[in-house]
Amino acid sequence: MKRLISILTLLTLCFSAVGQSNNSGQTSGISFDKKEYDFGNVLRENKDYTCTFVLENKTDKPLVLLSVNTSCSCLKARYSRRPLKVGDKTPITMVLEASKMEKGIFHRVVEVHTNAGVARVVVKGNSITK
Repeated sequence: MKRLISILTLLTLCFSAVGQSNNSGQTSGISFDKKEYDFGNVLRENKDYTCTFVLENKTDKPLVLLSVNTSCSCLKARYSRRPLKVGDKTPITMVLEASKMEKGIFHRVVEVHTNAGVARVVVKGNSITK
């Protein structure tokens, strides 16, 4: 297991040098159907909210999602770890646990780490009580 993690880390470092990011936080060859999602007003009463970003592999080789990192514990990501063939798409579902949030406006950055580099999307909204 440690060997696998070491190999994946090494691959990540190698491909990070290859993947070029532009100012929008997108990595060359990785495309999303949207760059951000606005939940609007979110009630903080033990309810989960979801949204989905669709990632498309526009590189010339299989794309592997290594990890999806969120900027807080109130946001979880669900995604497939299967390699994406060239031209294939896959959903990344974000689950917002509203009961864990502080009251007020929020803006969360999600980093999608792949073998082609790191891309970013954003979820935002306003956490309110009844």
